[in-house]
Amino acid sequence: MSSHTRLLVIVLFGASILGSLLGPAAADPPAPAASSRPVAALVPLAADGRMQLSDQDRCPLCGMFPAKRPKTAAAMVLADGRTFYFCGNGCLLRAWHDSGTHLNVSRESIQRMVVKDFFSGGPLDAQQARWVAGSDVVGPMGPALVALAGEAEVTQFKARHGGTIVFQLAQMDDALWQKLFPPKK
Repeated sequence: MSSHTRLLVIVLFGASILGSLLGPAAADPPAPAASSRPVAALVPLAADGRMQLSDQDRCPLCGMFPAKRPKTAAAMVLADGRTFYFCGNGCLLRAWHDSGTHLNVSRESIQRMVVKDFFSGGPLDAQQARWVAGSDVVGPMGPALVALAGEAEVTQFKARHGGTIVFQLAQMDDALWQKLFPPKK
């Protein structure tokens, strides 16, 4: 064995021993929780629908931090009082559509969903919102699903940004879902 090879073996062995003594580096992310239940927000949604985002809140679908994207954040409150903040409307709608898979709860246990009106930034009931898909607006996860307060806002939005699909959540069926979220090939 050459002296360079011997030195390399000694260095690697020493680093291995030192690493086991010191434990994981401070920069290593914490191990994921063993629970199948996502972690709720630290501070619940305010009574007026205002989102009270903290730096620790994570979107339960993609893991992004909604506080870093407050203009696109969305919220869901469950009957048991837990609040979840999402990075954007797309993650919120995926959680709503398949709450059993994403949140380990039934859709009936979803008490309230709040999104931000595109123009005012104010809280808007997701069930009452007019939704526009297929516009030129991009959100944190790609093409945005935009929430608007009413028909006048939809007309104004489409004149500025386009849009191919306008709907309300009560109109959601499998065909509409497939248009909004086509299966990946």
